[in-house]
This record gives sequence, C-alpha cells and structure tokens, in this order.
Amino acid sequence: MAASSRLSGAHAILLAIHFCVSGDVSRLPQLQAQYPRWLPTERLLRIILTFLPESCQPQTYTPVVEALVDGGNTTSDAAEIDISAVQNLTETVARKRVRKVRLLPLRHPDDKDTDDSTDLLTQFLIHRAHRIDSETALQPLILDLLVPFYPRAPILRTWLISSLLPLLRLNYEYYPSQDETFSLDILESMDNSIAINVLLSMTGSTKSSMDLVQNLRGLVGAWMYGSNRTKRRRLNEAAQQNTLSLPQDDVKPKTNAGVGWQQVNEWLLARSLVDHESAVNAFTNWDGPEDVDLGGYAEEDPNLSSDELKDLRMRYGQTGLAVVYANAGVSEEALEGSIKVLARIASFLDMEQHLSLKTDDAALPSVMFDSEQISSTSRVSLMQNALLTTSNPLTRPSASSISFLSAVCVSLQVLNELGHPMPCRTVANICLHSNVDTQLLEMRSVVQSVVKQSKPGRDWSKVRQQLLWLRDWEAEHTPRRATSHPGYHGIFWRVDREVVEAEVLKALLEVREYNLAVNTYLSSDATLTPSKVEEAVKETIYTAYDNASNGNRTRGGMKRAYEILQAFQPHFSDSLALKQINALISATHSLSFYSLTLQHGVPFQPVSIRVHSDPLSLIEKVLEQNPKSYTKVDDLLAIGRNLVAAGFSPRLSDHHEHSSSAPLSGQDAALTAERRIMSLAINSALTSHDFATAYSYILTRLTPTSSPSTSETTLTDDITWRTVYAAGRYRAPPPATSTPPTTQSQITHLTQRMELLSLALILVPSDHPDPLPEILGAWRRCDEELSSLRTQESLEEDIWDTKGDLTSSLTMHTLPGGFGPPDHSEQDALETRQHQARRARAHASHHHRLNHEEAPMGLFEVARGAALALQKNAFPLRSASSASKTASATSSFSKLHPTNEFTPSSTAAAAAANSSHTRTDSVISSENYEPGSGSGDRVRKRDVVSNMVTDGLVSGLGWVLGAQPVNRG
Repeated sequence: MAASSRLSGAHAILLAIHFCVSGDVSRLPQLQAQYPRWLPTERLLRIILTFLPESCQPQTYTPVVEALVDGGNTTSDAAEIDISAVQNLTETVARKRVRKVRLLPLRHPDDKDTDDSTDLLTQFLIHRAHRIDSETALQPLILDLLVPFYPRAPILRTWLISSLLPLLRLNYEYYPSQDETFSLDILESMDNSIAINVLLSMTGSTKSSMDLVQNLRGLVGAWMYGSNRTKRRRLNEAAQQNTLSLPQDDVKPKTNAGVGWQQVNEWLLARSLVDHESAVNAFTNWDGPEDVDLGGYAEEDPNLSSDELKDLRMRYGQTGLAVVYANAGVSEEALEGSIKVLARIASFLDMEQHLSLKTDDAALPSVMFDSEQISSTSRVSLMQNALLTTSNPLTRPSASSISFLSAVCVSLQVLNELGHPMPCRTVANICLHSNVDTQLLEMRSVVQSVVKQSKPGRDWSKVRQQLLWLRDWEAEHTPRRATSHPGYHGIFWRVDREVVEAEVLKALLEVREYNLAVNTYLSSDATLTPSKVEEAVKETIYTAYDNASNGNRTRGGMKRAYEILQAFQPHFSDSLALKQINALISATHSLSFYSLTLQHGVPFQPVSIRVHSDPLSLIEKVLEQNPKSYTKVDDLLAIGRNLVAAGFSPRLSDHHEHSSSAPLSGQDAALTAERRIMSLAINSALTSHDFATAYSYILTRLTPTSSPSTSETTLTDDITWRTVYAAGRYRAPPPATSTPPTTQSQITHLTQRMELLSLALILVPSDHPDPLPEILGAWRRCDEELSSLRTQESLEEDIWDTKGDLTSSLTMHTLPGGFGPPDHSEQDALETRQHQARRARAHASHHHRLNHEEAPMGLFEVARGAALALQKNAFPLRSASSASKTASATSSFSKLHPTNEFTPSSTAAAAAANSSHTRTDSVISSENYEPGSGSGDRVRKRDVVSNMVTDGLVSGLGWVLGAQPVNRG
C-alpha cells in the first residue's frame, strides 16, 4: 500500500487543502480515490473553491474538476502522493486543524437560477467565476473556466451568454479604454431597464455610427438571452413595484423577453429625440430582436416562439414609424434619415408595395390608402407616450399607415423645396386634426415662404403643381375624381381647390409672374372664374399698396401694385374696382411729390389714405406743410377728383347740417370735392397773405354760372359762400416796409372785398339766411371805409391840382422871356377859378342825384330800383325766375311796410347805401364774373351791389340794418 494509505481522514483533508493552496490539484482525484469517505466530490469542490488561488489558470484545474465530477482519474501513473506536508502531524492536531477550516458554500449567495442541488458543477463554476471577478477582476479567466463545461448545462450556457459575454465585450472588446470597468456583481444586480440604459448609453461617449448597432447586437442581444432567469424576473418585478410610470401599451408582451425588447424600443424612441442620426443608423443596420450576436455559444433564443418573434418584429417596425413621427428636425439630413427608416421598416416587414416615396427627379406620386383606420386617430395618437401603443393606427405597421406616412414624408420633401420646412408630427396633425381655417392659414404661410425666398428663374409652374399636390396628394396625370375620394387626402384637403388656386395666383402676382398668371387663370381652361381672378387681383394690389412706404408708383410696393393693375386692367375693362384702384394709385402718386407728415411726426404712407375717414382732409395738410402749394391748384383738384373716383365720398363742410347724411355720388361728389379743395387753397392763400391769388381763384373758379344744371346746386352750396365770405373779410396786414400803401391801392382792395361780400350774399343758401346780417354788416363797414378813402382821394386830387396850377404859373414867369412873378390880382383870379371848379363839380353831382331821385334815397329805394333793373338786364348771376321772384318779393315788401319815415337808427345805414348807389356808376366797372360765359354783357359792380341789397331787403334783413322806405307823398 502507498504511504498515503497510512493517513487518517483528517490528514487527508489537510493534504487536499495543502495541494490547493500550493496550486497543485492534479493529485486530488487520486487522493479522493484513496479516501472517498473523507473527500467526497462536494467537499473537494468546496476546498478548491476556498483555497485554490483565483489567479490560477483554469486550464490547470478544469480537468481535475471534470474528473472529480465525472468520477475519473486524471493521473496517468500510479506515483506515490507526497504526504510530507501532513505526515508529522498527530491525529489530535490534525483533527483540531480540520475543525478550524471554514469552507465556502458551493452555491453563490446570489445564484438564484440553480435550483437543482445535485448540479454541483454549475454551482461551483458560477461561484468560482464570482470569486475570480471579485478577487482578481481577471474576467477572461472566467470564460476559460466555463468554456469546457457550458455545453453540459443550459443554465450555465444562459449565464455565460447573458452575464459573462456582455461583461467581457463591454470591458475588453467594445470599450477597453474606459477608466472604470463593470464587475460581474454590478451587472447581475441590474434589472432590464437599468441594464438596457447602461449598455446602450455607452455609445454616447463615441462618435462611431455603428456603436449603437454593435451594442444592440452584442450587449443587449446577449443580455436578453437570459431574460427568463429567475433572478432577472425577481429584479424586474421589484423594479416595476418601485417605479411609478404611465402605461405605454394597452397590450403588453406575453413573455419576459418581449417586455425587455419593448423597453429597448422605448429607449430607441427616446434616443431618437436627442440623437436622431444614431437612431436612424440603428434602424437601417439592425434587424431587430432576431439580429443578435451570441458569440457562437448559441444560435437563437430558445425561449422565443414564432408568434412571439412575429410580435417582436411588428413592435420593432412600429418603433421605426414612431421615430419618424417623433422627429422634430426640419433639416434635409433629418428628413432623409426619416425616409431611410420608413423604407427600411417597409422592407423589413415586406410592405414595400405600399410605399410612395419620391426620388430627386421623379414626379410626385398619387397616394391612395384606406382612411378608415387613419380617421379614428386623435391628437393624443401623435404624443410620444402613445406612439408605441399597439392600438395606434398611425404607427402600427399596416398598408394604410405605411402609405399615409410615406405621403407625409413626400410632403415634407415638397415643403423643404418650397422653403417652408415643418416637422413630421406637425404635418400629420394639420392633415388629420386641423379644421379648414387652420389648414388655410398654414397653406398661406407656405405660400408666403415661397414668395419670400423666390429667386429669378424659378419654375413657378412647378411650384403651382407642388402646392396643388399638397392639397390632394394627386399626381398631375391622375384624372380628377369626384366627391368619392377618400378622406384625409392631402395636407390641406379641407381647403377648397379654388381657394388654393387663388392663393397661388396672389403669389404669382407678388413675384411679378404676370404673364404666367394671365395665361394660367385667364385662359379657356382656367380653373378660376373671372370674378375670383378679379377678387384675387384686387386683394393683391391692395396688399402691395398697404405695405408700400412711398407713394411714388415707380418704387417699392406702389410699383408692384401699379404693374399688377396694368397687367390685368385690359382684361377687366368694365371693372369698377380696378378703375377705383387706378384712381387711388394716381392720387397717391401725385401726393408723393409733396412733403406730408401726419400726427405725432408719422410720415405719410399710402395706407394712410385707405384708413383715413376723410382722405380729402390730407390736402389741407399738404397746403399747411408745403409753402406756395396753393398755387398748384390744378394738381390738387386732380388729386381730389381721383380720390372721389377711388370711392371715397367727400364730406361737406363741418358747418353743414347734412354732413352726416348719405354719401354723395356722381357729379355731386366730384363738385363737392372740388369746392372743398378750392376752399382750402383760397384759405391757404389768405393765410399766406396772397389776397390777389385768392381773389383770382374766386372770380375764375368759384363764381357760379347761369347753367341750369348747376344753379340749384349753387344755391344750396355751403362751402363756397363761406370761402367767399372769408376772403371778403380779409384785411391785409401792415406792410413790413415804412412806405404806406397808396390810397388808390387801398380803394382797389376795398372794392374787391366788397365784390366778394356781394358774391357771398348771393351764394348764401336760401334755406340758411342766418349769416345775411353779418355779411351785410361787413359790406356796410367796407362801404363806409371806401367813402372815407374817396373823400381823402378827392382832397388829394384838389391839392395836386392846386400844386400843379401854382407850378405852371411859376414856370411861366421864370421861363426866358417871361413877365416876372405874378401880381396879386392874378393869384386871386386863379384861386377864384379853382373855387368855381369845385362848386361846379358839387353842383353837377347834386344835379345828377336830383335827376334820379326825388328824395334822399334809402336802402329800400335801392332794393326796389335794383329789382326793376333785374327785370330789364340779363344779369348772369341770377336767372329770370329768380329776378321775377325778387321783384315780387319787393312789391310784397312795400305793401307790408307802408311807412315812409326814417328812424334815427336807420339814418347811417340809409346814407351808406345811398352813397354807395350814387357812386358805383362813376367808380366801379368790371367784366362778367365768369370768363367766357358767351353773353358778352358787362356786369357792373353797382348792379352786384344793388342786387345784394335787394336780396337782403327781400329777406327782411334790410330792416335789421335800420332801412325804412322813403315817403313819396
């Protein structure tokens, strides 16, 4: 017998421990064979687990472990076992030492998967692996330990693939340069959610586009292989109990693997929001849960059935569609990525026939799909937490969902080409859930983006087709369908096609594509009616007009408005609206040549005319802010006529009681506008102390004619008489120089004022007699002042004549051959002749008065005589009927007031009127008020005065002035 046979059981145990501590375990099977009672397999495995250094290469002891488990002897020879290490120990000492040995349990505390207590090898290997990792962190040694044994136990295979393989790839293959490595205990303590987040988030520190794909295949794919392990299930259940989260799916996966892969889908969707490029790369290069790398230790997950695999494929495809909807990027790269994902999912699920994508040069496709499922969606369906629900018809892969999303993607391409990029979710929401007003607003926004980014040479025919395609998703060659087309067909499908065409027409006009607009919308096959075209043209012109900053029609918005008008007015020759626009543009263009600032220093803009309640009042500001602009009255009148022609009704004077009545129209409106403008110009001239211009304007432009068509309007005019009256009251300011005005110039000025006051009295409306006393009082004061000036002029003439006579006499005596200075008799004779001349002039004047009057004439006689004269003379300011009316009124006046006495208060007024009557024949004479009237008669100013006084007395206003009829006995 060998020497070892003399050892006791305690010595054998100590010897086995010695072999393990020294690292030489090759004799353990032989030792076990000699002492099977004291060294059973479990005890030997525990001794190896406890005392064999973890740094030992597994190749040195895996054959021993296998022999111990299988019961074979690995020693080829029967050499003696060296017992020198324990042979000197007494039995007592050996027993005592054995009692002190503390062997590790064969099962690792965290090993919950090995339920079979007889599977000593699996327990030993898993525990040994943890020991190696915790003591040395030499994780490759663990793989060497397990490789010889994993085919023997499914649990060991699952543990190797799902725990060890991801750990080795994470620390040594994929990210070997990271500062900290993951331990086996840390990885095994993670539930699915944490592990997926950790394993996939490792890609964030690198820029490689394939990192996420390799992590999905090599890390998550291997990890998911152990989803059915007992420990995993317990960790996942605990995590769900401790986590408060909203349910994201109404139909949960049936298996633990399905739950784990759904968490992967959720992670991919969330990742696409922050790193869309990596998510796109994952979907284009990874084929979902079936595409995993198990390191060759297994080919596929045996826990997944065919039905489970089909469900996982559908959920993965749904995640791809959800990523497309959730993409908030509007760049071309983001859109291209979304299209790649959609195409990949369609190919992955064999639904390519439902795709309707467009290449660069291809025509826009016609998209047909069943809208019954799509119509059941709501706005909630596009929220992130609803995109992955299996009941969501937008993301659940189907023929309709693939077709609809492909049409949305093509729409995104078109919108990018039009310069109006939009997110996919927004476009889908507009198409599915927006009302007609919202869709119209969005469509107009798209059109405006195209207009703003328009460049020369752009194909606007193509732009029009693209905008129409966005409405109905129909290709140009597709025959037009009736009302049977499916719902939700096109982004702006609720907007009527004519409205879209009208917006396109406006865009063409805004970018100056006038020929294309005319050829498209005024041709025989036009899609818009002429009235719609006219309305769109008018709206575009007004938009350009309102946005113009300068009224000159050769610049900016005014130029565009004028060009549009010129392009379309020949095609709408009878359009009242375009005629009004033409007049408005003409008026605005003329106003642009004047300096004009509105309230608070705001410069004039064309839109100021359109928003102004009374555009004619702008002419008043022009006259105020532009010196001497009243001299351009023809230009101002043209502006006023154009404003009236543009549809702005002129208001009457603020003093007119009917100014708030119905708007004027036709000839009355134009005449009222001209009167207002002339009134403003005359007042501006008077403000500038240019009485001559104001007087000329009144005589040539405001004096009424005897035309029957305008006489009635003249009589009711409330603007003209006020203007004439204001000019008649004008008093010239004192001259700036020291030279006073001459008497003759003062007389001329007063004479002209009296003419104007006489004309104002004639022009006062018959139904508005209140201002007559005021006008007559002003005329009387002028007459008194004129009498004073006449007296002064007569004295000046006498002084001048006397001075002339004296000068002549002195000259005669001082000339050569003269007779010397005159004597006193000659001087007395000269004075006598001068005195006689004055008496002769006074006598002639008195004789002339006696020939025409039997008594001192008062205002009553003046009125009656003027009325009789009106019946005999063709007076151009009054018609025959008016004259007869005046004579009749005068006769009635005589009957009503038979008294022939003068009251004291009437003496001055009667004298003034009498003086005026006797002087007018020798002092005042002028042409007719209306040049070119054709009558050829001269209207004397005394006739005007007499007529004025007669009208005043007929109205009873003569008595206001204190005039009484003369007693003719």
